[in-house]
Amino acid sequence: MTITELNRKQTAYKNKLKKIEQFVNAFQAVDGTKDYIELTSKLNSINDIPKELDNLQKDYCALPDKIELNNSLDILSDMEEDAEKFKVSILVFLSKYEEQKKENAKFPNFSKEPYKIARSSVTHV
Repeated sequence: MTITELNRKQTAYKNKLKKIEQFVNAFQAVDGTKDYIELTSKLNSINDIPKELDNLQKDYCALPDKIELNNSLDILSDMEEDAEKFKVSILVFLSKYEEQKKENAKFPNFSKEPYKIARSSVTHV
């Protein structure tokens, strides 16, 4: 792979991280289920990034010595740190939903159980 191709890949990952950063900074809890799914999706996406960046770093290091890498490896290192920071933020958001699930589990929710209407009383099916 050429230095140009590697730099393009690096830019693509940088853009991916920027989108995740924008999501984290703008996140507002609105709909529990939708929010949980979005957060989980972002977490899955960010979990792949360190491996991808590691592969990219190996590709950079495999280039001939005469090729000037400038600060490409430093940028990759910064990107890995950013990915970890965003991962922690997403995990904090998700932990709030997990806490809420535990809190809700403490109280039985009979309203979701089916009921059978009898002549003089209501009984669980």
